[in-house]
Amino acid sequence: MGKYNIKNKVLFIVLIGFVLSFSILGFLNTSNAYTSEYKLVEEKNLEMVNNTSDFIEDYLKSKIVVVESVAKQLSKIDIDNQNNEFLSKLVLGRDAGGFADLYLGYEKDGSLILSTGEIYDLASKNYDARKRPWYMKAIELNKSSVSEPYTDVVTGKLIISVVTPLIVNDKTVGVVGSDIFLDTVVDTILNLKIHESGFAYLLDKKNKILIHKNKELLNKQSIAFKSFEKSKDSDFNILEVEGVKKIISYSKISLTDWYLVIELDNDAVFKKLIDNIIKDIITYIVLLVIFISILYFSLTKMLQPLKTLENGFNEFFAYLKGDTENVQKLNLNSQDEFGKMANIIDKEIELISVNFENDKKLIENVKTVVNRVKDGKLDKFVSVETNNKSLNELKEILNEMISQISSNVHDNINEIITTLDLYSKSNFTQSIQNPKGDIARGLNNLCTTINEMLNENKSTGITLETNSTKLSSNVDILNRASNETAAALEETAAAIEEITSTVVNNTEKISTMTSYSNQLSSSISQGENLANTTVQSMNEINEQTNAIAEAITIIDQIAFQTNILSLNAAVEAATAGEAGKGFAVVAQEVRNLAARSAEAASEIKTLVENATNKANNGKKIADDMINGYKQLNDNISKTTKIIEDIAQSSREQRTSIEQINDVVNNLDKQTQQNAVVANETQDIAVETSQIAKKILNDVNSKEFRS
Repeated sequence: MGKYNIKNKVLFIVLIGFVLSFSILGFLNTSNAYTSEYKLVEEKNLEMVNNTSDFIEDYLKSKIVVVESVAKQLSKIDIDNQNNEFLSKLVLGRDAGGFADLYLGYEKDGSLILSTGEIYDLASKNYDARKRPWYMKAIELNKSSVSEPYTDVVTGKLIISVVTPLIVNDKTVGVVGSDIFLDTVVDTILNLKIHESGFAYLLDKKNKILIHKNKELLNKQSIAFKSFEKSKDSDFNILEVEGVKKIISYSKISLTDWYLVIELDNDAVFKKLIDNIIKDIITYIVLLVIFISILYFSLTKMLQPLKTLENGFNEFFAYLKGDTENVQKLNLNSQDEFGKMANIIDKEIELISVNFENDKKLIENVKTVVNRVKDGKLDKFVSVETNNKSLNELKEILNEMISQISSNVHDNINEIITTLDLYSKSNFTQSIQNPKGDIARGLNNLCTTINEMLNENKSTGITLETNSTKLSSNVDILNRASNETAAALEETAAAIEEITSTVVNNTEKISTMTSYSNQLSSSISQGENLANTTVQSMNEINEQTNAIAEAITIIDQIAFQTNILSLNAAVEAATAGEAGKGFAVVAQEVRNLAARSAEAASEIKTLVENATNKANNGKKIADDMINGYKQLNDNISKTTKIIEDIAQSSREQRTSIEQINDVVNNLDKQTQQNAVVANETQDIAVETSQIAKKILNDVNSKEFRS
């Protein structure tokens, strides 16, 4: 537990505080130092590169002013007359601007006149100024400009051309140009006072190196500046170039679109700063160790009394728990807060020990009373007093509880338990003697009530058993009668069902007979109609036969006359001799034909007479048939009427029998339901008898006062 004491906790908290404070302070100082150094480097480099670029731009602007002044002077004279005044202005401009030379290129023929008076043209030198880059740039921009740097062939120095168009009467007549040695610009850039790891150089807008201390890098691309974001006229940043961190700052020379760049080695610039940061960290750690050591020994000395307090409290708490019989004072002789606190604790320990002894006496008294209560006796109370308000309240509550329990229950719980034990064994013959509590009196009243109830249950059970036996017997008789009635009704219903079936069958057959009778009546009517038709046909046949007989009579007369005519013809043929032989043959054939016709007519006549007789007989028979059909139709109509009456009666009988059958079926169902109810009543009667027996058995199994 020693590692969790207050001294270690305080030391740990203070240690954490010091470590955090020193760490935060060191981090802030280091961060501020690095930020300040970074800002200083940034400001210094940007200031240097901006000032240098401004110097270069001002230097070039001053040269442009001189060239523009010369062009202005030349625009006022006749430039075609290359006299002394013309040349003197070129010389004056050359000397004023410190140019290597000052010259004029003509637009009309491309000739070039130097300040020395020397002339370059197509005729003598095959030279055309109009095709030179400096000339074309001035014409293209139509304003003053500076050419890209180039190396002079003679001197080997870096030269640029400053040019401006010569305008006369709003017309470009030529270009005034000058050559400038960039020694001043080169010296200014190369002699910048930069960190020993840094250097400055000049780039054109295509990232080509124009001025650099390393001659081998001239006219080559700058690797560092190539990856730089050039969205501003000047900027500062730290970039990684070929694995090495570089501090890059630049400024744009707007007149020429050149870039002046200063490049430093990041590690070399910040090396001294990092060394200082390491020294500061070591210093902070040493100071932290010293502060912690001093704090540890100081706290150890100041918190020494806490150990004495801890031991004293442990002994006091052991006394309170009952592990020791006596309590020892702290006896801490110190004038500080711990000593004062120890004196107060000693006084409190002495007071607490006295009260604690009184409390123990009261608790012993409580134990005695509680043990007596555990034995079921509530006739003793707690009597010891103490200064502990809570224990006194506990005593009062306990005494009040004992008094209340005694008043509500009984002063001797054992008597109640004994009585309840008898009750649990169904023995209700005994009561509590001299009951003093509500529960004791209630148990006696309960015992009296139970005895009365058991006596009443016994009487009720006997009555119920007797009545249930009678009910069971009567229900059994009713059940048998219901079953017999149900059987008889079932047989009656079956017989009526058969009668109903027979009546229904007869009704259906009578309906069939009626149908057949109607069909027969219809057939008789059809037969009568056919007989009338036959009579009519016989009359027509008779008329036709008479007509045929008349026709045959005519045919017979014709045959007779034909025969006479044929005889006359034969006589005439015989009289004619040979000439009449052929005619005699024909007459003979005609006579033969007439004879056959007479014979056939005679036969037909006989047949017609026979047919007429038979037709008359048929007509008579048909008339008899018509009369017979009429009588038969009358008889069948009477029979059909009788059958319809029988059918109506059968239907009425069927309806009556079906109603009787429904009534019998309803009686059968009601009787069966009565039988079911009787069976259920029988079951209830048996069950009631069993319940009565159980009640009597249950009552008889208990002991009670009769």
